[in-house]
Amino acid sequence: MRRKRPPLRTSADHERAENSSRPLADVIQHFMKVSRMDGKMQEMDVRKVWAEVFGQAVENRTRKLRLQRDGTLVCMLDSGPLKEEFQHAKQDIADRINEHMGKTVVLKVRIL
Repeated sequence: MRRKRPPLRTSADHERAENSSRPLADVIQHFMKVSRMDGKMQEMDVRKVWAEVFGQAVENRTRKLRLQRDGTLVCMLDSGPLKEEFQHAKQDIADRINEHMGKTVVLKVRIL
């Protein structure tokens, strides 16, 4: 004879039951979002793409690169002429990074 499952009692039981039938990638992505680690992972991806898109010369003159929660990429550069050039190309910078990543991550760029 088949044993009946006990009824789900708490919201954690419901979530656990729901998670058991989802693919592992979805569960990991949900965990990343809930634990707020997805923002840090995106920041690491942006740092990697920064070097690929703009080259080693720009990478060497980049002192700080940070992606904020609101999608603002904050860049601190050592070179005055490079700052001036990037100041005028903020939207192009965001577009190139987003295109290289294949998704929209950077909404605004702030040059310091």
